[in-house]
Amino acid sequence: MTQRILLVLLLSFTSLAATTARAETYTFVALGDTSYEIPADYPLYRSLIATINEANPRFSIHVGDTKGWGLCDDAFQLGQKEFFESFAAPVVYTFGNNEWADCWKENRGSGEPLTILQSMRNIFFSEAKSMGQVKMPLTRQSDGDDFPLYAENVRWATEDVTYATVNVVGEHNNQFLRDQQLWQEFVDRERANVAWITAAFENAVSAGHKAIVIAMHSDIFSELGRLEGGAFQPVLQAIEEGASGFKGQVLVVHGHEHTFIIDRPLRVWNDEASTTVGDNVTRLEVYGWPDMKAVKVSVDTSKPWVFGFEPLYTEPSLSPAFQD
Repeated sequence: MTQRILLVLLLSFTSLAATTARAETYTFVALGDTSYEIPADYPLYRSLIATINEANPRFSIHVGDTKGWGLCDDAFQLGQKEFFESFAAPVVYTFGNNEWADCWKENRGSGEPLTILQSMRNIFFSEAKSMGQVKMPLTRQSDGDDFPLYAENVRWATEDVTYATVNVVGEHNNQFLRDQQLWQEFVDRERANVAWITAAFENAVSAGHKAIVIAMHSDIFSELGRLEGGAFQPVLQAIEEGASGFKGQVLVVHGHEHTFIIDRPLRVWNDEASTTVGDNVTRLEVYGWPDMKAVKVSVDTSKPWVFGFEPLYTEPSLSPAFQD
């Protein structure tokens, strides 16, 4: 009889453990650099969104570049918001350079980047919640007192994971010496981004979270990103410092280079300690045009590596401009 009771208890605890593990497991979708050929790519983009909806993620993150060229005006931005609202689950969007920072170029309408940036804040982040058919509450950096402009930098948490986005874009992050006003915008936004990354790590540590995800548009791990005093070096340094003091896993999600990459970009050998450092930082670079694909990320905080990755797309997945 005693053995039977012990067996029942063991099965009960095993079932409870399995239930707990399942409760900690979910997926989200990451995508970016979509629909460069407008409007030819829009049917393919709608198909990708339908595929994402069928996958039933907890939420999606779009890491910017909703177009390649063309006008950056309010009509375009509102059209993109309609796409975001068609996601069945919540979707969080962080800006790319093609939507605002590069809009001074002739092939993007010769617009005023700072005017466009403020308009995008009003269109996409007027409220502290995600887009999508189901809304998710967000904490905006602008909700605090220190950086009232930066509504696009947001944070949220699910299970034991902190998520944050920062407005880091393009090849030069709007770091243009040709214009004093643009240069000042870059300097101010860089301060805000570094502060937001630092706050995200502090939030993850204080909450006892097992992982943190930071999403942005640009590739801060490139040679350009590592230049001292360059357009991305302070942001990269903030992530390096935050990760070094964080016991869990760090996932940096970005786009811009249009190449699907999963790696450990900060992993180096430390001779003095005879060990590697930077092992807890993983980089996911999402697909980009002409590949209309997304990445489904599984999150399981019961596993030491936390994150798993799977391509997500329908056929055809190539822009019509590249199809035979």
